[in-house]
Amino acid sequence: MPLKDKEKRREYNKAYMKAYREANKEAISESNKAYYEANKEAKKAYREANKEAIKAYREANKEAVAKRDKAYYEANKEASLEKSAKRRALKRNAVPKFLRNCEEEKKRLQEIYKIRQLLSDATGIVYHVDHMWPLSDGGPHWSGNLQVIPAQENLSKHASVDEEIKATIKEGLKYARQAYKELDHA
Repeated sequence: MPLKDKEKRREYNKAYMKAYREANKEAISESNKAYYEANKEAKKAYREANKEAIKAYREANKEAVAKRDKAYYEANKEASLEKSAKRRALKRNAVPKFLRNCEEEKKRLQEIYKIRQLLSDATGIVYHVDHMWPLSDGGPHWSGNLQVIPAQENLSKHASVDEEIKATIKEGLKYARQAYKELDHA
């Protein structure tokens, strides 16, 4: 087969697969979730059994791994920032227990991080997702405690919080807990 034909076929296949993935996004997502759940323990066991080999590979390929990680971060910035914030919050035990596996709360958090990215892209100003009641002061990692503000403002406020804001967030969290219980028992 001549080279041009291979290139055409490759381009055709690439376009076909892109269209297929777009048309079957939900089915593919469900299949991936099912595969992940079915193989979670095997993957964990593999990582545990090959800890040294994985560490050696990462060490030997530092530049390639860093490049891949950076590319992933750039392509998935809001998801990366969201995961990072959730990880910090879980370490501080700041995610309310009733919201830890709540899909609606997960969607709300994703939307907040998307808004941050959209504002940053549209204005050229860097925006942050800010905890109005900081995690370091005992604030919850919850959509009702988040706001999107310019980075400069976020960095200048540090961990300060008004007592009125704390009270409002506590009240909102109480309301959210009650609404969650009502939905859960409905």
